[in-house]
Amino acid sequence: MTNPPAVPAPGDIQLVERPRQFDRPRLGLALAEVDRLIRANQARHVFTVDGSPLTVAVLDTGLNVDHVDFAGRVRAKVNFTSGAADDVSDRNGHGTNVAGIVVANGDHRGVAPGAGVVPLKVLSDGGGGSFSAVADALRWVLDHHSEHDIAAVCMSIQDGQNRPNDSGFELDTIAQRIRELRERRVAVVISAGNMYFRHGSRQGMAYPAILRQSVSVGAVYDEFEGDFAYPDGAAATSSGPDRITPFSQRLHESVDRHCHTDVFAPGAPVTSSGIDGPNGESIQHGTSQAAPVTAGVILLMQSLHRRLTGELAPVDEVIALLRDSALVIHDGDDENDNVQHTNLEFRRIDAFAALDALARKVQKQLLLTGDPHHT
Repeated sequence: MTNPPAVPAPGDIQLVERPRQFDRPRLGLALAEVDRLIRANQARHVFTVDGSPLTVAVLDTGLNVDHVDFAGRVRAKVNFTSGAADDVSDRNGHGTNVAGIVVANGDHRGVAPGAGVVPLKVLSDGGGGSFSAVADALRWVLDHHSEHDIAAVCMSIQDGQNRPNDSGFELDTIAQRIRELRERRVAVVISAGNMYFRHGSRQGMAYPAILRQSVSVGAVYDEFEGDFAYPDGAAATSSGPDRITPFSQRLHESVDRHCHTDVFAPGAPVTSSGIDGPNGESIQHGTSQAAPVTAGVILLMQSLHRRLTGELAPVDEVIALLRDSALVIHDGDDENDNVQHTNLEFRRIDAFAALDALARKVQKQLLLTGDPHHT
């Protein structure tokens, strides 16, 4: 019998590694390729939602709060690292890119461009930090989610491991706080990890994405972008829509029905907000980028549900609809890379299908009971 994985030490936290960052500006494309793949623009138009009046809390390296993409929508900010408590300056770029994918509405347009953002700085400008800071930030969200209408938390962080389950984390503080947030109808969306190649193409996910209380997200390419080589050795000879990236960690439900990778989303390459002034731009790859895409879709779903029913939907219901309406993708059918594939089917989110499924379910509840709150 193998021993359960050790709970990460306080200093083990790191960014979900950016395998490659690009400096070629593509302002005209912005987030259009992500939008097109998951049909986000169609969803926003048909269901007249943009994420408002809800908010996402982004636990990351901070935020370029002066960027035009976030003008008037930074609803609170807290620094859980060293320095002044209200200084969430992002000198790394990761947090600003992630937040822009969710809510940008200026030079770029995120998935939920009407939503607000709360940057919670838990990582230093070098990308390191402590899980105790993450636990403190989640405690803050628990205390303030009603005040700021927080419906989703986005965390693109990892411990660098490749875990097959969440054994050993039963008493983990972060797991407990994610569970509490889920009970309060706040989804905590976490990137699955970028070390599939490094871990020998073995199924698994990093902590904290492996926690069953989280919404775990893997990454696919969003367009035919050519070849990509990543610093850890992963490489794609060619890329294309819905091909799983060679770096994305993954865990199928047949391995563990509680801790599997919930969904996949476009995460490479993604153009978003940057830290170089009020019009900065950055292009990054990673499950770090797929997680905020998913958080944005959840905000759209919850915005619609609140409008139709007056309240947020239970997170379990949201994730079930997100998965049931997703596009089925096969790991190994058209990927052209240097990793081994599971030859199993996973689910890639479709914003329009998810909102359509949600609207139909609420309408059915109204017809059957006359009460949209009945589940």
